[in-house]
Amino acid sequence: MNISGIEMIKQVELIKTYTEFRFNDIESIEFLSFDQADYQIIKKDNSYQVYYRKDRDIYAALGYILSHQHKKDYDIKRTRQLKSLGYMIDCARNAVPTIKSLKRQIINLSLMGYTYIGLYLEDLFEMDGEPEFGYMRGRYTNSEISDLVAFSKQFDIQVIPYIQTLAHLNAIFKHKRYQDVLDINDILLVDEPKTYELIEKMIVTVKHMFHTNIINIGMDEAWQLGLGKYLNKHGFQNRMDIMLKHLDKVLDICRQHDIKASMWADMFFHLKGGAYFSKDKVSFDDMKGLVPDHVELIYWDYYHTEQKDFDNKFESLQTLTTNYGFAGGAWKWVGFAPFNGFSEKTSIPAIAACKKADVNHFVVTSWGDNGAEASMFSVLPSLLFIASAFYEDDLCDQDAFLYGLTHYSKKAWMDLDMLNHIYPSMDIKTVNPSKYLLFEDLLLGDAHIKLHKNYKASYENIKEILEPYTTIDSHYQYIFNTLYDLALILSIKSTMSIKLYELYYQKDIVGLNEFVQNDLSEVIDNIEQLYKDFKVQWMIDNKPFGFEVQSYRFGGLIQRLKDVKDKIEDYIANRIDKIEELDERVLNLANDDDPYLGCIYYNQFIKYITFGTF
Repeated sequence: MNISGIEMIKQVELIKTYTEFRFNDIESIEFLSFDQADYQIIKKDNSYQVYYRKDRDIYAALGYILSHQHKKDYDIKRTRQLKSLGYMIDCARNAVPTIKSLKRQIINLSLMGYTYIGLYLEDLFEMDGEPEFGYMRGRYTNSEISDLVAFSKQFDIQVIPYIQTLAHLNAIFKHKRYQDVLDINDILLVDEPKTYELIEKMIVTVKHMFHTNIINIGMDEAWQLGLGKYLNKHGFQNRMDIMLKHLDKVLDICRQHDIKASMWADMFFHLKGGAYFSKDKVSFDDMKGLVPDHVELIYWDYYHTEQKDFDNKFESLQTLTTNYGFAGGAWKWVGFAPFNGFSEKTSIPAIAACKKADVNHFVVTSWGDNGAEASMFSVLPSLLFIASAFYEDDLCDQDAFLYGLTHYSKKAWMDLDMLNHIYPSMDIKTVNPSKYLLFEDLLLGDAHIKLHKNYKASYENIKEILEPYTTIDSHYQYIFNTLYDLALILSIKSTMSIKLYELYYQKDIVGLNEFVQNDLSEVIDNIEQLYKDFKVQWMIDNKPFGFEVQSYRFGGLIQRLKDVKDKIEDYIANRIDKIEELDERVLNLANDDDPYLGCIYYNQFIKYITFGTF
């Protein structure tokens, strides 16, 4: 293959190394700069002319070429209604991606047309004189980030830090030295000089570490702002005034260090209207000018499915500022399985609203709530869908792109959603039974969890669908191995509580013995296999720090099932005359006519396992 016009031999070799794309049918590519669109590709036989506006457009064009090698001669010109498109990965909720896995994702993103990758950090970065910052949490070192930034520059991708300068800093408050800057919960103490010394140090550190003056300063979800030490010191104050006062001080630090700051917008809606997702429009006319236009306010919304909800929020935000962006979601925070279908469902109206509101900056967030079990690569279909939706055409062959990138079709990736779609309704709903049914206690149950016998058949079907994917030769096979293991377990465990309850009340000793020898023994063995495969997944994607949480969860689950097994065996052998938990338990069953068969969104592991304290 002959490439002329630019030097990109190294980048091509990296694409070959990190993706499944092949260049076998490409004879030559000539690159030429122009300013008429993002890029134009003219294909004749197996030779290409590529006109590009910016360096990053070279790789978006290359992604198109690689995923359309089967297409005969063509001449296309593509323009995106967006200046900045980012992917932000949560690094602060136990799963800290390795530099190697971030490099792989950077190449994926560059071929899709993204302009930056954001790292949500909280305290996950090395800072001079602050040894407790990110201690034992897998913090990034200066050398790691320098390596990542140098790598990303080859593809004209920025690496942007997302830090916190108000809330979400609970990890540092485990250390005594930070108690002086604690207000309440995970919130910094406003008006405390030491608070601003720490914030300035964080800002200066990440500016130099990431070689950028673009920083997201957080400031979201500080729901108890001013209600802790601040209240004791100053008495009750108008909380919007507290917020604005703090923002002014942080932005003053940003100005001193030439920082172009962005922040989340939710606190303004929360303090003004009482709820971030209020259906009504909110007017900030009385606050006009109080929020400087040089700070970008990011409206985030991963939940709504009607464009009017997004339109209303943008119209409200426009009464507060002229500098705003949007954050959507690639759903990977509901457990082990992604929710690409719902990501698409929410993105369609969100993107339409962004175009209507002339949004120039869109970031796709991928959070890691309560375990960060799902791989960041499991949302590749969502990332591609969103990137494609901003072009003024419908030319992207998403299936061919994903297959070329990963050796898995789009259907294969979307099939991973099925682990949570175990109800008859065709509606895509944000429920996560694949997580809570794994940990649901066989003796105690849970007041929130409803069960249904049909779950077993659903998971047996999902298991059969996923099994062939575990034999495909791909960099991403490990993700499918993990989720096949989970489907296999849930094809048994999802209805074990029902079966055990019925056998016990029928006093079916033979059935209980078979339950112990077959169902319980098999599910314990399968969980042990899931743990092994999930550990492989974690160590491919992430640093080892944080995996201890998974060890405790899986270890506790396995030991609990062994204890249940022992208790049932004691009952079978008449060593005990009853199982007290089952005598008291009320089985919570979903109605047959419920289109969702009782499935809910219930993501807090600690709530599944006891009615007591943990």
